[in-house]
Amino acid sequence: GKNMRKLTLVLMIFGLLLVGCDNDGGSDAASDADALLGTWAVSGLTDASGDRSGSLLESYNSVMITLGAGSTIAMVVDAKTEEANTSDVTDYEGSFTLDEASKALIATLSVSGQSTPLTFTYSLQGESSLKLNPVGTTTILLGVLFQTTYTDPVEFTFTKVQ
Repeated sequence: GKNMRKLTLVLMIFGLLLVGCDNDGGSDAASDADALLGTWAVSGLTDASGDRSGSLLESYNSVMITLGAGSTIAMVVDAKTEEANTSDVTDYEGSFTLDEASKALIATLSVSGQSTPLTFTYSLQGESSLKLNPVGTTTILLGVLFQTTYTDPVEFTFTKVQ
């Protein structure tokens, strides 16, 4: 009877492992959300007029977004100022939702005390590169945020920092 019990136990563990693996492989949902977690820095920007990365780099030291496990999002904008070696850092906090089916990321950030939803379509390029394309009025809102005007189609490229 002892060997039989051992065999049953081994089969049960094996069965659990199989179920575990199957669940993991079966849902792409976890992979997108997991892959997006972390801190991303804007590394490129294009719009209808062409490459806008240069003007972004001229005005800003960095633009970072951090996506947290509890659907939290923070965007930190480090703007260059007229004085040498000084900068003006603005921190926007909020939450985000993902719609994996339509590859949509909706970030709701608090901007000047107003809840501001920003909608993007996203595409992950491997593990460390992310492209965000603003949808609808988001382009206008980002223009206001960055004190400029963007013309669709706009694409932000982010590189994973950590």
